[in-house]
Amino acid sequence: FLAPDFCILTAYLKSAVMALPASSNAVIVIVDIKEDRIDDFLKVMEADAKGSRDKSQDPGCIRFDFLRSRDTPNRYYFFEVFTDDEGAAQHKTTAHYKQWADFKASGGVEKQEVVKLESASIPGGWALQANDAPYSRAGSCVFVHVEIKPDRIDDFLKAMEVDVTKSRIKGLDPGCLRFDLLRSKDDPNKFVFYEAYTDDETAAYHKTTDHYKAWADFKATGGVANQDVWKVEASSIPGIWAFQAASVKVGSVEMPLLGFGTYKVGAVPHSASSATDGDPPPPSGPEVCAQIIKDAVASGYYFLDCAQFYMNESWVGPALKSMAAPRPSLFITSKVWNNSVYEGPEAVKRQVDKCIEDLQCENIDLFLVHWPVPGKHVAAYQALRDCKADGKIKEIGLSNYCIEDYEELRAAGCFGENGEDKPVCNQIEVNPLLFRKKTIDFFTQEGVHIQSYRGLMQGPAWGKPWDHPVLQEVCNELGRSPPQVLGRFLVQQGISHVPKTSTPERMSQNADIFSFELSAKQMELLSGLTTPEAIDNYKQLYIKCIWRDTPEAGGPLPGERTLD
Repeated sequence: FLAPDFCILTAYLKSAVMALPASSNAVIVIVDIKEDRIDDFLKVMEADAKGSRDKSQDPGCIRFDFLRSRDTPNRYYFFEVFTDDEGAAQHKTTAHYKQWADFKASGGVEKQEVVKLESASIPGGWALQANDAPYSRAGSCVFVHVEIKPDRIDDFLKAMEVDVTKSRIKGLDPGCLRFDLLRSKDDPNKFVFYEAYTDDETAAYHKTTDHYKAWADFKATGGVANQDVWKVEASSIPGIWAFQAASVKVGSVEMPLLGFGTYKVGAVPHSASSATDGDPPPPSGPEVCAQIIKDAVASGYYFLDCAQFYMNESWVGPALKSMAAPRPSLFITSKVWNNSVYEGPEAVKRQVDKCIEDLQCENIDLFLVHWPVPGKHVAAYQALRDCKADGKIKEIGLSNYCIEDYEELRAAGCFGENGEDKPVCNQIEVNPLLFRKKTIDFFTQEGVHIQSYRGLMQGPAWGKPWDHPVLQEVCNELGRSPPQVLGRFLVQQGISHVPKTSTPERMSQNADIFSFELSAKQMELLSGLTTPEAIDNYKQLYIKCIWRDTPEAGGPLPGERTLD
């Protein structure tokens, strides 16, 4: 891994210093679970962890990670961080905490230990990491317990400020997901480092860095009286809930904010613009697709955005199978294409079945109607409701819908009596050059999550958008690349982001969007770049695509549409 040059590094360091929370109440809870109760325990803890991260249920909880011992398989660790004692006390009144308390009362716990910690007494506001990691699979983690000689605590904190803050910078320590330093509430000379890495390889790389050397050098001087290391991980726990990562709840499912787009991965659809514009096609075939998918998952992308139109689901599925990627750890989206929508509900249902077969999974987390084919998309949505009732898909979403298309679904009663089948997201193009505020605001107010495609402004329609002077200005101020600034622009607004690339280096770069923030001024500048011409170009694209690959291709705009 190459560190950035000095000027870029300086900007990296500045942009990495976010408004960090301080905690006066944190705990590590260590429990040994009876072997015949582990399945029950995991169900309880999934509810507790998810509820704790929901600010509407548990406003004082900053973090809740659930980890497993690498040495004792029935030993688990909860890492809980609260704003203060009041927040911690309120947590114990919640329904999700009660599930854990009831399990414990039922006799499922053999042994329990609690380590009480805090970060508020550590000066400088750097000890507790503010941002969530982009990935949920923490394969190599440690709790390092140290007792520091009283006369060396100032030196220790100086060394740890270097190690902690630089570990969080992806350009310096790419595999580090989290690094917190906390202090014992019972003994001010005792501290705990909580370090989380994607895997053992990246954990080993951390120990080769200059910032790790700051800690190693301090230790070599004899400043540490005692040390103990607890090795833990989250990757063996089924699902994607154990390690707190950047995600959003859409309906009944938790979806990562960062995904990987599979469009043109190994295949270029026949009616895609690049298939007809004379450009040479990218490398194609199942082997190419398999390698890119393997690289993406290895890089930490566990949300895969797929579609019938992409013509590669039958390659994506075997690629995942060959990696033995556990299905519960993946979040998979697919979309039904216009030809199936036009054919009618039975064709839509057949496509859902084919998608499940091609992707080699039992069900799909989120299934979207790719475009609102006029006169047909309502019936397609109703078909997806049937598939949801049959357990083939977990939630239903939209793609490229405008306000009027959505209202057609509502008028047809597609959302269910109690809103149980309301669409949970609308995947649309969102970037600074096409920021359709009226549409985004409408769906957000409706409680429909906005998911972006083409967030990096890729494609022939935009020319060389990364050279835009405003974008370049923001990149230079932050010492970040255009893909990082564009990705941050989205997730900072709560918009999920599904970039695509074929190289592991760019996969890692595209994911490094959670360790810095854009200022209010920078967000305002980027939000104001959409021109009337861009909106008109989108209108023409919308008219083309709602009829694309149907017998009515080239048809008109079906009435008034809000496209800004």
